[in-house]
Amino acid sequence: GCSYTATSPGGESSSSSAGGGSSGAAQAANHLLADLEKVLVGRGPFANQEAAKRLKGKHSLPLREESLGSSAKPVTVNYTTYPSDYVPPKCSGKTEHERKNLNGKCFSMPRDYPTRGERHYASPELYDGVKDRRNAYEEVMCRVEDEMAEVDMAIERNASAMRALRPIRDEAVSLAEQEERDGMPIGRLQYKLKLGSLNSVHIGAIARVYGESGDEVIQHLRLNPIAVVPIVYSRLKEKDAEWRKVKKDLNRGWKAALTDNHEGSFDVKCVSYKREIEKSFSEDRLIERAKSFAKNPSKIPQHPATTMMLPNFHLVNATNPILGLFQPHLSVLESANMPHKDAFGLLETYINKVGPKKMKEAVSSFRSAFVEPWFGLPASTPPERPTVKYTPGQKVRTTVGDGQVVSVSDDAGGETPFRYLVRFGFGTGYVWPDAIAHVLPPNVATVPDGPSGEDGVPPPGSLMPEDVQVLFGTESVYLFMRLYILLVTMLYQAKDIIGRDSANVARRIADPERGDVYESLLSIIRDAIEGKIDEKELETRCRNLVKRDVYNFVAIPPLVDGCGDAALGVLEEDLYMNLYHCSQLKLKGIKQTRLLSLEVTDEAVYRMQIQGSASQVFFSYLPPEMELVTTNPRAETAKPPPAESRPAPMDTDEKAADPASENGGNAAASEKPAEGTVAAKEPDLKRPKTGVDAEGKSP
Repeated sequence: GCSYTATSPGGESSSSSAGGGSSGAAQAANHLLADLEKVLVGRGPFANQEAAKRLKGKHSLPLREESLGSSAKPVTVNYTTYPSDYVPPKCSGKTEHERKNLNGKCFSMPRDYPTRGERHYASPELYDGVKDRRNAYEEVMCRVEDEMAEVDMAIERNASAMRALRPIRDEAVSLAEQEERDGMPIGRLQYKLKLGSLNSVHIGAIARVYGESGDEVIQHLRLNPIAVVPIVYSRLKEKDAEWRKVKKDLNRGWKAALTDNHEGSFDVKCVSYKREIEKSFSEDRLIERAKSFAKNPSKIPQHPATTMMLPNFHLVNATNPILGLFQPHLSVLESANMPHKDAFGLLETYINKVGPKKMKEAVSSFRSAFVEPWFGLPASTPPERPTVKYTPGQKVRTTVGDGQVVSVSDDAGGETPFRYLVRFGFGTGYVWPDAIAHVLPPNVATVPDGPSGEDGVPPPGSLMPEDVQVLFGTESVYLFMRLYILLVTMLYQAKDIIGRDSANVARRIADPERGDVYESLLSIIRDAIEGKIDEKELETRCRNLVKRDVYNFVAIPPLVDGCGDAALGVLEEDLYMNLYHCSQLKLKGIKQTRLLSLEVTDEAVYRMQIQGSASQVFFSYLPPEMELVTTNPRAETAKPPPAESRPAPMDTDEKAADPASENGGNAAASEKPAEGTVAAKEPDLKRPKTGVDAEGKSP
């Protein structure tokens, strides 16, 4: 039928559509009565729907939350068959091939859902992988797909409007030509579009083409279709050609974006692993672990990405009593073979970016005077070897108090500045030359005598071993130490990952002159620290170098930022050298070292201890009100019996007559640890498993 209704000026109307009538109405009524009869007799699709509803009433909740019983059996790890009394939705449009291949017998339900349902989605439709994983590459690809869909929808809506207007335009043109042939004056008949000629999609497409004037064009199209329809159709045709040409240009950009992000979209764990690594070195997490891990050792979070970076937690260290670690503490591995030079180079890059210019010299002094001697690293700059100013017997004023020079120690062979052995009122210890302020005048009272051996030299065993250092520092020093060790550990892991990457090894064999991948990685990280590239570009460039474990590389710049801020905090605090001088006294009585450190600042509440021979650094939290334990509390259970209850010692003749002595029975008994004591064990230089050690093991 025709799509127009014509109205003459006199009010008479005529329609150009034909068809319909009483026969059509009667046929529709017969169909309605037939359907009603099927409902009344309980047959047909309506009855089937009601039966299905009654069956589904037994499973009002989602199947994952129902008690399925024995009728639902697991098929695989994540799929279970439907219960026998469950009627799944029917799909009448399936072909025979689809019925054979599509699954209609089981649904997705992990076996651990009843106990860990909060970790699963109620249905696959609720899962949004991109939103859940926050993969930057997937986000780009999804954004490209959205743009493609929008362009395709705009073109197809425009084409659909054109298809709907084409017969109307042809009819409008023929009516106009007919009026002209009949000699009718223009405008004698007024035509209007029939309702339903254009649907909402067509009207929206026309309005979109004309923008702000779209509503006005739609009104003219309805009131004067003879004149407006051909114009609108021509406009839609022009836009169709224009948009299809633009789509070809956009396709090149879309293809490049999809190609660049395709490989990265498969690395679904990079973002989550990087997030876990960043959580592990957050300031709150580091402080919390130092303070409260002994209360809840089983609640220490663990993650595969942080296995090699998490510290080991101990309640007591009884294997090496000389360290004096008899309170809860944590330990981390550190070695002079780790890339300390690269780590400090990255720190200097960050500090030069955010810190004032005067900090550059302070950072260099901080590195040479504190970090390198503490970790036993070779000097980055040749040290200025001072001339001997003080001789044995002179009284001097130092940063830790007044004392008398006993001797000059020059055991380093010229690699580091010599030290003075100074006797104080609290004991004798080593002092660096820069810790001595000046010589005391002769009229100053005599320095109180302290415990010393012959000629003022401390007796053997009164000083800590050379490879052991104990420092009581502030929270800023503690945070810097933890973050710096994490930084060198991650750089060490990066070198190991690069060395184990098979593709990188193959490229290096094929091209021996190829640049060092590790140096290229450091250059990329520096660009990220300086803000030259964003996180996504950092990840892309790292993935181009190494295909595996990229999350280890992209987590380094945030760690450098945190470590750099901690270093600036230490420099602004300006207490580290006085605290370091206290630690370099090498007093075996660490209680005195702690008292001296607390005199420098009341915030020296973190005990930091390094043992170079074992490549370990220990940390513990000791507030001023907490007593420092220097003896093994577990050894008290193995105290020797009182003297009066001990057997009298045997003389030589009795020992000779004692068969146990001849057979070595006493020697064997002496080698066995007494009941209630902890047998000494050789330290394991391999990295132990993360968690609380065997003497404070979590359940």
